Amino acid sequence: MVPTDAQTSAGIQRQSATGAFVARNAKAVVSVFGGVINILAVSAALIQIAPPNVAGVGAALLAVMETLRTVNVWLVRNEPALEAKAVELAGVSGSGAA
Repeated sequence: MVPTDAQTSAGIQRQSATGAFVARNAKAVVSVFGGVINILAVSAALIQIAPPNVAGVGAALLAVMETLRTVNVWLVRNEPALEAKAVELAGVSGSGAA
């Protein structure tokens, strides 16, 4: 079965939408992987050097910081899309109330 032009066009649009999503979120994904590696490395060092209660607190604080860093990367990267959606929702709710 040979795909029609409409099927080919739909497939290309789907790929470009997926590609745009991946490109928009790639930095956040890289940040997650970097954060996990950082947490593992620092936790291993803390376990060897620091007392257990301090090592646990240090690892937990680092995990929180890495999570916040990843969220920040995602927010900065998706700010235009989030702003457009907020304007759209504000327009929809504003026109519904009037």
